[in-house]
Amino acid sequence: MNEKFYALPEEKQSQILNAAYKVFATNQYKKAPTSEIAAEAGISKSLLFHYFHNKQELYLFLWKHAADLTKKYMRQYKVYETDDFF
Repeated sequence: MNEKFYALPEEKQSQILNAAYKVFATNQYKKAPTSEIAAEAGISKSLLFHYFHNKQELYLFLWKHAADLTKKYMRQYKVYETDDFF
């Protein structure tokens, strides 16, 4: 991934990631158009490819991002500290 994505303000990063989550959630990977992701994020398709080299890189970034968020909230709510989940 291009480090320029991380140089964006957090609001813009969230806007792009939320758009990608939305499009991938409503379409299969093969049928999720990057043009739709870009339009939803309010950026051009070429700018999306400036931040992520291809659709696969964006998709894998979203997987890692979702996993990181899950871990963060599991730590925050001390899920790992309990022995009794029920």
